[in-house]
Amino acid sequence: MTAESAPPEVHHAWAIYLQASEEARRRGDRRTGTDHLLLALLEDPSIEVALGVTLQQARQVQESLDHEALVALGMVFGTDAPALPMRAVPKKPRLRDVATKDHFRLTPAAKKVLEDAVRPNRRKLQVTAQQVLAQILTLQPPDPAAVLLGALGVNTPEVRRGLDAAPPFNVHLRG
Repeated sequence: MTAESAPPEVHHAWAIYLQASEEARRRGDRRTGTDHLLLALLEDPSIEVALGVTLQQARQVQESLDHEALVALGMVFGTDAPALPMRAVPKKPRLRDVATKDHFRLTPAAKKVLEDAVRPNRRKLQVTAQQVLAQILTLQPPDPAAVLLGALGVNTPEVRRGLDAAPPFNVHLRG
């Protein structure tokens, strides 16, 4: 079995949320948005390949977009605060992991992306990174993830066709 024909790795939706929340915390943001979900997905090498972008490139472009927005508002600061270090996220989070008070709330758009990604699955909280990415690719500017993908030069229709051409993968786990 080749690496290309291997089924996508299954994630718990809460694990993706926790990773995205860590991205938001690292950047100093107050809520977890679709752009943070996209950055969290880039931890998966198959998503990096599908988009043709590395996590580091996406973080740099996101910082550049933030700087441009602040300059447009006339808010230029002499020093930038360093990003906070990322904390480890469990692969199979428990409710206790999700319920801690130091995680950020999802924006409505980010919540909808995760809900729509898990909807076709029989086990409602199991999802692949490709399913979440497929939902993010449907977003349009001014959504932060859509703006970030545009700034990265990602051809979203082409990536979407690539995801659609992949063999269907429904999450069926034996309990």
